[in-house]
Amino acid sequence: MELEKELEQFRQEAQRLKAGRRSGSLPFPEALRAFAVRYAEHTVAKGGTVTDAAQKLGVSGPTLYEWRKGRPAGHRRPKPAEKGAALVPVHVSERPARAEGAGV
Repeated sequence: MELEKELEQFRQEAQRLKAGRRSGSLPFPEALRAFAVRYAEHTVAKGGTVTDAAQKLGVSGPTLYEWRKGRPAGHRRPKPAEKGAALVPVHVSERPARAEGAGV
């Protein structure tokens, strides 16, 4: 029964945090994320799914999956092309003047 009481407190706090803000603009505090992960683990242990837990918590499934992985929701993972990307130095200079009558 204690878990249900904590669940209700989580939902109230989540609603308060979501009110008047853009989606993903501020991360949930660590304590709330930790409870959500604990609740998800409890739900899965009882035969439910992470999606079931997310619905009861009032957060999205992808958000809860990210929290279970230890990342705040909205954390931008690098795209595969960005992983090995490096800065390459370039030298910029004026284009030399063309001689009159020279080919294109």
